[in-house]
This record gives sequence, structure tokens and C-alpha cells, in this order.
Amino acid sequence: MAVPSPLSASSRTALIGTCLALVAAFFYGANIPAARVASQAGLPGADLIAWRAVIFIPLLVLIARMKGIRLGLTRAEARTTLPLALASAFTATFYLSSVDHLPVPIAVILFYTFPLIVMGLGALIERRLPVPRQIGVFVIAFAGLVVAIGPSFAGLSGRGMVLAGLAAFACALLFMLAGRAPNAPLRTMVWTQVVVAPVAFGFALLSGNVVSPGVFALAPIAILLAMGGYAIGYFLQLMAAQRLSASRASLLFLFEPVVSILTAGLFLGESLSPLQMGGIVLILIALAVEILLSSPKEADHAG
Repeated sequence: MAVPSPLSASSRTALIGTCLALVAAFFYGANIPAARVASQAGLPGADLIAWRAVIFIPLLVLIARMKGIRLGLTRAEARTTLPLALASAFTATFYLSSVDHLPVPIAVILFYTFPLIVMGLGALIERRLPVPRQIGVFVIAFAGLVVAIGPSFAGLSGRGMVLAGLAAFACALLFMLAGRAPNAPLRTMVWTQVVVAPVAFGFALLSGNVVSPGVFALAPIAILLAMGGYAIGYFLQLMAAQRLSASRASLLFLFEPVVSILTAGLFLGESLSPLQMGGIVLILIALAVEILLSSPKEADHAG
């Protein structure tokens, strides 16, 4: 009886990276409904991001000290870590700003063009054509997203569309820079929060007064879930980025809106129509195609 050959090193790396990316997308997606509940309780998104950074910085520093992890950045590390932190900060800031001027479904649709931007930038930088299968996967998944969200084109704003486009571009840079950052996710998270805090507080001040942390008492579970979901998602995203190409990772993160829609339906009582469920199925089919048909060389960041 033939014994199946073990996975090659590249296949194993790709498999681990794929699992990490999907789990990260799950936690990001589950974080969205919790953040919505927190916003309804009086803690807007920018304030949540700002206070989250204030809480995370000392907590992450303490964990790093306990584990003996160096927090200082060498000059080479700073050249990759700080731009990544800025990309993370601007992704959240521009995305939140776009929702102030656009219907949420339109903002979501525009934001989730970031996998296509990643593929375009990758092709431009590496002077190669995008992988045709990945373009097909994006088209099918994006069509499914449009169907699942069912956007209304009423209330469009040029300013809002520009902000959503900038958020998508910043997110694309985040995916591309994450793979180039040092393989030290905890240290990267610390510096990300250091950069995010002033950006988020600045945005909160521009939008009005910064909400007091006393509002946490109004929805403690939702706020805890929103913060925890982000922390786990970002940590796993950084780990996945060391094992996958940016284009592969960004496509896998189209699992995030699927989780958000289903979680909102389960816990916030938002009903899903058969058409929306059909859109979700399209996204899942596209992701399955990407996972099953990609080669380790395509998925591997080093490749």
C-alpha cells in the first residue's frame, strides 16, 4: 500500500499561512458587529481605535518584557515597521471618514477593491502580469460581495468616494508592507499602536470631542470583543504575511465581510435574504478556488 508523501516545506508554509489568514479574517469580521454595537453605545470608531491603542500599548509592552522580546527598532527595521504602522493607521482613518459621507454599503464595496490594488501594485513593482486565476477569483468574490451587501447608490458623495478609495489604497499598502516587516509580530503591534494612537485621536478631535473612556461601562462586552477581535486578527495577519504573497493574503481576506454579514445576522438580528446568501456562496466558491488551485510557489511570500 502506497504511503502518501508528506507535504513539502513550501506546501506546509502555504497551508499554515492560508489557515492563519482565514482565522485572522474571521476575527476581523467578527469584530465589525461588535464595533457597531460599541458605536451605538456612544463610542465612535475613531475613539474606539484611539482608546484601544492607549490600552494596548502598555499591555503589549508588558507582555514583550515578560517574554524577553526586544522592542527597540534597528534602522533597517524602522524602514519597514513604521511605514506599515502608518498604513494601518490611515486605513482605519480614511475608512471611518468615508462612512461619514457615504452609505455604509457603498463604502464597503469601494474599500474591498484593495485585493485588486494589491495585484496591480505587485505587477507594477515586480514587472509581471497578475496571475489570471487570481483576477478571476477577485471578480467572482467581488460580484458576490456586491450581491450580498446590496448597495444603494443614493446619497453618493465625491469626497466620501475619494476617502474610501484612499482607505483601499492604504489597506493594499498594509498587505504589501506586512510581508516585508520583520518576523516579530508582537513588536510590530506595539509600534503600530504607537503610530495609530495620535492619528486616531487627531481624527476623533476633528470629528468632535474625544469620548471619555467612561463610556466603556455602557457596552463592556461589545467593546472588549471589538478590541480583542482586532488584536487577534492583526497578530495573525502579521504571521500570515510572512508565509503568503500579498496578493494571495489580500484575496483570502475577502472572507472577512462574509463573517461580518453572518455574525450580524446571528447576533444583531439582521435578516439575510436568499439573494444575500447567494452572494455569500459566490464569495466562498471564489475563495475555495483560490485555496485549491494555487500552487505553493504562488502562495509563498518568498516565491
